[in-house]
Amino acid sequence: MKKQLLILLITIPVFSSLFSQTNSIKNYPLKDYIAPEIEYRRMDLGTQMNLNGGDTFEENKAQNYINANFNLYYYEYLNLAKVQRTEVSTIYIGYSSTWNKNDTVKYSSYYMPVRLNYLTQTRLYRKNNRFWGIHGNLKYYLNPSANKKTSEEKIKEFGHIFNITPYISLGKGRIQPIESARQAMDILLSLQKYNRLAVTPDKSMIDSLARVVNRIRYKRFFDFRFKIIYQLEELDKALQSMGLVDTADIIYFANLNDIWNYAQTFKRGSGVRYEGGLIPEFSASQTKEDDPNVPEKLEFKNMNYGVYGFFSFNRMRPVSYAWQSNLMIDLTFGVDQRVTKRRDDTAGETLPGHFRSMLNASWQFGYFPNTRTFMGITPYTALTFTKEKDAGNTFGINTGFRFDSYYYISPRLRLNLSANFYYVNDFDGQVPTPFWNTVTYTEQSINNLRRTNADIPYPVNANVFVKNGIAYDFSFSLRYALF
Repeated sequence: MKKQLLILLITIPVFSSLFSQTNSIKNYPLKDYIAPEIEYRRMDLGTQMNLNGGDTFEENKAQNYINANFNLYYYEYLNLAKVQRTEVSTIYIGYSSTWNKNDTVKYSSYYMPVRLNYLTQTRLYRKNNRFWGIHGNLKYYLNPSANKKTSEEKIKEFGHIFNITPYISLGKGRIQPIESARQAMDILLSLQKYNRLAVTPDKSMIDSLARVVNRIRYKRFFDFRFKIIYQLEELDKALQSMGLVDTADIIYFANLNDIWNYAQTFKRGSGVRYEGGLIPEFSASQTKEDDPNVPEKLEFKNMNYGVYGFFSFNRMRPVSYAWQSNLMIDLTFGVDQRVTKRRDDTAGETLPGHFRSMLNASWQFGYFPNTRTFMGITPYTALTFTKEKDAGNTFGINTGFRFDSYYYISPRLRLNLSANFYYVNDFDGQVPTPFWNTVTYTEQSINNLRRTNADIPYPVNANVFVKNGIAYDFSFSLRYALF
């Protein structure tokens, strides 16, 4: 009995020390972390090509299809004392062509889209976290195409679209990026796991290591190898200067390298932000068609303009080391007008104006179990009300939930999986809601920009494929970061 009691007395302090050390790191208050100044830039380059076809000998039919595209993506993030800004620019150039044969009839077509997008959020801070907001969404699309059935019959079509939507706002509050603090925690937990942690770090030590992480994480190198060497050297200096390393051997360096390489680009935020303002909107499009069977070329012009008011609320909260809770609510309302013209119509036709409004709410629960993996689920609901002049009122809804995840196969190559299930009924997706906050998007071109948000991991982009009913979408992608 005495022997068992002695063993118990020895075991309890050992386990108590072990678990208290783990808890002291994971219990670091991420929600209270204040990030130092950040200047970060990233550029990604991508391309895709596919070819398919077939031939039915019995019916003398053949069909072939080729598609290729090139895309360039640029991202910039500033987190300074008086300025917080996010900029996203994308260039997309594509080409697709089909050529078919049915008995003696041959048919071919091509399509060459060019898409330029620019998106920015800029908040100029004053005292007590009050700010002026100047945001905007600018895009230009060029869509030349042609269809050919015979050598004499060739229909050409040319169209382009221009849209500008500035947001002018006032607000209070700030979302703090907490990635550097989480990375510091990951490094210390790895050292602890392999018994290379000399002492239990307190809050001030984690703060100091987080400042080093923030400084080296956003330092720019064009040669990625030299960047990694520099970063690991600085981390090693900081850890050893604070007396946190028990044994600086190959196990220590291997784990430091692994943890750092797979902890570069996840996004988590902490804070509350209220914002409201005005959204003037303008867009114009033009389509031309050259058909040899029609004596006069067809030409259509459309112009849309409107003004809206909006209010948005963001609450980003790191519940723990691994769990994140993000609540987003916004209300947008206003009026718009559309004018359409044909080639021979000088005055054009002014269509009835609309009053539109939309209320959005979403709550994302994110899970970051380690440095390579993210999983999140987001239930959301959007309600719309539309009133057309001299017509009735229309109420709409778009509600569902979305699952997002990623896994880093290598430090630069990321696998993304997402799925969305939703119910929609008479939903009006033409309201220019705050792109940094909205979760029930409907326009594919804008969705591509809204996926990259500085405050949350992967916002929802619920594309509406049906007017009334239940629908889903699923996506899979691989992405490689150049620098």
